[in-house]
Amino acid sequence: MPNRQTVIKFVKHCLPLVVIVVLLPAVAAACGPAPMVTLAPTAPETSSHIPLTMAPQHGWELPADKYVFIDHHVHIEGVCIEGECQPGPMIDFPTYTFSAETGTLNSWLTVEVNDALKVVYGNGMSLGGVAGGGAGTQLTEVYTLPAEIEGLRIVQIDRDGTALLEYKGELLALAPC
Repeated sequence: MPNRQTVIKFVKHCLPLVVIVVLLPAVAAACGPAPMVTLAPTAPETSSHIPLTMAPQHGWELPADKYVFIDHHVHIEGVCIEGECQPGPMIDFPTYTFSAETGTLNSWLTVEVNDALKVVYGNGMSLGGVAGGGAGTQLTEVYTLPAEIEGLRIVQIDRDGTALLEYKGELLALAPC
């Protein structure tokens, strides 16, 4: 039977990765199939990054009055396996909300929205159960592409809102929901 420290260590270090691996395909499936990406021939690059010569199906640029919201959130839920477990730490509170129904992003902190804004990237984590409680979130504005935020490279945003991302050498296409 694992002891409490082993369970806490598992929850803190392994569960977030498991949650991401399980939820990412579900989110991708819910958003529908991604548009086909056509690679144009390019000269070999010395960088390991994916080249910026992809030809999107719907044009290169978002209209100036539009931006894309990309949200990354990890929830850690702690479950007491043995004995009486004390609750974990309480962390801050969310600094933004997003309504998928209306497409409205509300922030309690200032977000500079102008014609150069391409992406608003939301990042956060929340705790529940014996892991603790609360949420900590932040928004990052992206005005030029490509951009890199915490290991995620936002390569381009197509006119239809499709986001082309690179993470650990893999190219991901996220279609708008």
